[in-house]
Amino acid sequence: MYTGGHLPARFMKQEKKKEEEEEEEVVVVGKENGLPNVLVTNDDGINAPGLRALVAALVEDGSCNVFVCAPDSEKSAVSHSITPRDTLEVSQVKIPGATAFETSGTPADCVSLAFTASIFPWARPTLVLSGINKGSNCGYHIIYSGTVAGAREAAIAGVPGIALSLDWKRGQSTEKNFKTAAAVSLPLIKASLRDIQEGVYPTGFFLNVDVPFNPAEHKGYKVTRQGTSRLPLTWKKQTQERRMQRLKDTGVGLQMAQLGLAASAAGAARRATLKKQVPDVESVGAGEEPDKETSQKMFFRLEVNPCHISLQANTFQRSIFLSVLQVISMSFWTSKVLYFV
Repeated sequence: MYTGGHLPARFMKQEKKKEEEEEEEVVVVGKENGLPNVLVTNDDGINAPGLRALVAALVEDGSCNVFVCAPDSEKSAVSHSITPRDTLEVSQVKIPGATAFETSGTPADCVSLAFTASIFPWARPTLVLSGINKGSNCGYHIIYSGTVAGAREAAIAGVPGIALSLDWKRGQSTEKNFKTAAAVSLPLIKASLRDIQEGVYPTGFFLNVDVPFNPAEHKGYKVTRQGTSRLPLTWKKQTQERRMQRLKDTGVGLQMAQLGLAASAAGAARRATLKKQVPDVESVGAGEEPDKETSQKMFFRLEVNPCHISLQANTFQRSIFLSVLQVISMSFWTSKVLYFV
């Protein structure tokens, strides 16, 4: 942009605005540059530091084209749920060096959408990465994980997938740990890309990788087996007043709660009107229905307690090595079993 001072101020403003608009355009990277295409998703949301650190590391490394399709908000613990009845909202997002979209769906939605909706310049990526998750995924609780589901959805479609998680410790971990976790995961990612391109990468499974709490001090990679640790779940009863307070505290807002109460009141009014209009009909042999007018709703809130670690799990090794778990799909396991029967 010219800054010599002889141009009219209005023209200068127009030029500046044009430059800003050009900078905001999202450019589709690497259509035909010969590099492998990597799709990144997660369950913590597209703005989560784990995903941003992973994307930044991949872009800086320059060994692949980076594409992102991730939830527009946190979708932790949604497991492998999909959205069959609602319409997804999809918007392009600016992430330096990558082509990115955010959606209103789940991690599994994001992966299947990327494969079939033609939002990217390919039908299938070379590799799908899901993460880096804020918290480990090393035990039975991987069933709940949307991060693991992202890699699993890729495997179901026949595309190699890797789920990445960081052993996050509240009060001790920082966002810098995500950058280090991304850096120490790169060798495994690049090795996977190399073997996929050479046609020697095995099929029928996906990888679940757990990065230790302090990734800078890791001692290498360790192939592990599925742990038996679990997340104890407790449901705490809530009063209506406490529920309303939580709605305000979590940013959902009092307005939503008031709308819900208004809808309940309107429903009660409709039922009362119908009750007056419709004559009572005696039913022979049927039990009495509960009185909906007098029944009270109860409210419960889920609390996730600290993870119970199995005695069989090697906690020391998990704390110093990058844990690499090969998760085999059920269909692959079934075919192997039936072959020998």
